[in-house]
Amino acid sequence: MTSPVPAWVVHRPVLVPAAQSACLGREVELRTMRTMLAKAAAGRSAIVTMTGELGVGKSVLLEATAELARTMGFAVAVGHGARLETHLDGGVIRQLADDLDGEGVDLRPDRVSSLEAFYRLVRQAADQRPVLIIIDDIHVTDIWSMRSMAYIRRRITDQPVLILLGSTTGHPPAREVSLQELTGCSAETVVLGGLDIHGVTELLRANISAPVHADLAAACLEVTCGNAYLLQSMFGALRLHFGDEIGAVTPAEVRELASADIGEQLRVRLRPLPGCAELVRAVAVLGDEATVDMVAAMSGVDYAQALRGIDALVRLRILCNSHTVSFQHPFVRNSVLGDLPVATRAADHARAARLLADAGSSDVEVAGHLLEARGIRIPWGLEVLRRAARDAAHHRRLELARDLLERALDEPLTPDQRLAVQLELVHAEFLGDSVKGMARLREALAHADDVRSAVGQAVTMLLRSCTAHEARLALSIGLQVQSRLSSQEKDEFWELRAMCYLAAAGNDLGLALRASLFTDDLESEQPDDPRLRQLHAVIMSLGHALRGDSALEAVKWADQALAGERTDVFVQPFVFTLSTCFLVDAPELSDKFRRMIGSTEEPHDFHLRKGTVVSLAHGMDFLASGELIRAKTFLKWQMRLFEELDAVRDCPMAILCAARLTEVLVDLGRADEARDLLARSGFAGELPELFQHNLVLYSRGKLKLALDDPSGALADLLECGRRLEASAVDSPAVIPWRALAVRAYLAQGQREPAAALAKEDHEMARQWGTPRSLGTALLSVGLSADDEDAATRALLKATEFLSESTAKLTLAEAFFELGAQLRRRGQPDRAIPHLRRAVELSAKCESQPLIRLAGDELRACEPVTAEGTVHGLTKQETRVAGMAAQGLTNRQIAEALFLTRRTVELHLSGAYRKLGITGRTDLAEALSQHRGQE
Repeated sequence: MTSPVPAWVVHRPVLVPAAQSACLGREVELRTMRTMLAKAAAGRSAIVTMTGELGVGKSVLLEATAELARTMGFAVAVGHGARLETHLDGGVIRQLADDLDGEGVDLRPDRVSSLEAFYRLVRQAADQRPVLIIIDDIHVTDIWSMRSMAYIRRRITDQPVLILLGSTTGHPPAREVSLQELTGCSAETVVLGGLDIHGVTELLRANISAPVHADLAAACLEVTCGNAYLLQSMFGALRLHFGDEIGAVTPAEVRELASADIGEQLRVRLRPLPGCAELVRAVAVLGDEATVDMVAAMSGVDYAQALRGIDALVRLRILCNSHTVSFQHPFVRNSVLGDLPVATRAADHARAARLLADAGSSDVEVAGHLLEARGIRIPWGLEVLRRAARDAAHHRRLELARDLLERALDEPLTPDQRLAVQLELVHAEFLGDSVKGMARLREALAHADDVRSAVGQAVTMLLRSCTAHEARLALSIGLQVQSRLSSQEKDEFWELRAMCYLAAAGNDLGLALRASLFTDDLESEQPDDPRLRQLHAVIMSLGHALRGDSALEAVKWADQALAGERTDVFVQPFVFTLSTCFLVDAPELSDKFRRMIGSTEEPHDFHLRKGTVVSLAHGMDFLASGELIRAKTFLKWQMRLFEELDAVRDCPMAILCAARLTEVLVDLGRADEARDLLARSGFAGELPELFQHNLVLYSRGKLKLALDDPSGALADLLECGRRLEASAVDSPAVIPWRALAVRAYLAQGQREPAAALAKEDHEMARQWGTPRSLGTALLSVGLSADDEDAATRALLKATEFLSESTAKLTLAEAFFELGAQLRRRGQPDRAIPHLRRAVELSAKCESQPLIRLAGDELRACEPVTAEGTVHGLTKQETRVAGMAAQGLTNRQIAEALFLTRRTVELHLSGAYRKLGITGRTDLAEALSQHRGQE
């Protein structure tokens, strides 16, 4: 079986003179040829092979070499191999003989005398002047001609003869005779690559009249790799599509060019290679998703045969020699696709989409093929197109998003599905041009026959809205649908109004304030439908939380809302944020809440994955309870996911995660890491006035306090408070900003405003009524009070309230402040138990800053004498023994005193020996006896 020669090797259109064309980017090769010719003229015969991929310009360079040889006085004989003439034995030799004036020479094949006659012909020509013998396409030369060339090669070594053989890289030889068998091991090789940027530019200038800019030349080089024939075909495509405007063509337009002629010629010429035409077509259709397995399945070629075919195509430089299956030249891929009839190509893309979907490829990859499969009904692809459009819209590829949704509208849809897709199309339009988006919205709603369906779609859009821009669009949809509802559709009207309220309340200040105006209406109008009564319970619970008027009422309504079936409203960012804030003081409801929001369904928010919201809830619960390491584990994992999705600046859940993770890192003593997180997330400067950014202001204020920047902290915290008050959301259940602001005032020596703010916080906490809020507020009161007795009472009361909550870290802080207050008042004995409790709790929470502070205060409480301690122990032994007597573990003691556990054990052993005891159980009594003796 003979091998095909791709069409661009068979047909050689020359757009400029051959010698000139050969010189474009071929100066080095021409110099090599001149050197070889000069050596041959001096009597040093040689055989040279010139190889290159299909269409690289090998034949033109051979012609230029022949012209050069003639000018140097050579006798030139040129023969051309041809696939259709491989059965004509001696055909190429006869071409050479004609050029060497061998008329009448007997060159009949299969005769030894013919071999000798051809040799004598060459020898006689060489006796008169140097001889250049050129055979182009030696790989498709007939077998007798190749045998004749092999015969003379060994017999002309002392003659001024240069044999130049042109061969296509990777092309299998005719009748399985290899090129090396013909040339031997002594042949020199010239390998032709594609033209460089200079050569491409010069070729462009020679073939188009318009000015050639660098970007155009670079794009032509990119898609053809400098292949001369492909470049010439591309110039034709440029003239066909752009006429006199070639100079203005963009690189993107160049990358889309194709030549159906190239595709047709390649298809025809690959037919003799089993399965190769089908493989090329499959690779072209699959594009970036092409793998060996997928190409074999797509082409219908047996896997083993597909491997052989891909091997052949790689060697021919049609496909890349890489782990992926792709074209060496993008222009060839375009041309293969351009050769396919429209309907056939659409069917191929539909098949590719099915194969990729079955293989678990991404929606974006599958949708790319569905988009090309127009005119073919693919019902299963509807949701794929919609999800891919959401992805495209998120990445601001709005034109693609619109195309995908327009394609989805081609499918047979129910009225509900059609409206859903149309609203998503409105969304994509709105992101690019709000005026056009609103016009399309009015059109879509005008053709919506089922108002109840429109309500459902509007609710979905409200749940799906993420950024502030999207929320405004969703609210516009909701309000327009509301206006179409009649008095008979009161449940639908109430539901839509409730969802609009939730979307607005979690948005910018203006919308949040507007939402607060009809909170009372929503709470007073209880719907009849059980599902809507559950939503009503959510509104009631949030209303109490926002006002901060009654934790009991908020929790009661939350309990009713969580008693029903799962509802998507609980994962709405505003609801989620507030719920996780106040439910942490009701652990049993917090567990119900996590079960409610846990789901195997795809989240509405594009940036969320299954389990993301539950993980955030766990992280926030652990933060609230002071389990910092566990909180960091949950939040940092989700933060990494949000960063991979590039969602941190926009998605409310991502912003919440960044804020809470910042708090965790600060409490752990990793302030630098927290600062880097905020800077990396774009939260170091001015922040939009959206509800979720209040959480960032709070966490940033906390970070600045840890970094000894109280003025910066106070500015952030007061701004947080201003925004919350402006949106009618100011409750200790939401963001306890006042407690941190009190510390910022105190750090700047401003006790009076600190005390006023602490008093205000305490009054609000009393109204809300949870132990956490009361304890936190009393801690602020104790820190800012002028009267030492009042401060001590407030701090003691704070520890009592906080002991009833899950807030272990805040409780540890309260014990620390109480102990520090007592020590400063000269009551170290009273201070020590509180400080030891602070060390114990902060060690459990693994809050290194608080461990350090409490440890310092504890050490400051231990009395010492010039000879040592009052117990006869060393100072360090007294500290270690005293903490052990209070029940602290060796690990906790080591963390508080910045010692190793081994050092703690050695100090305890010394104390046991000096006190005459055997272990920890006798330690407290022994220390007490020694104090009494002293």
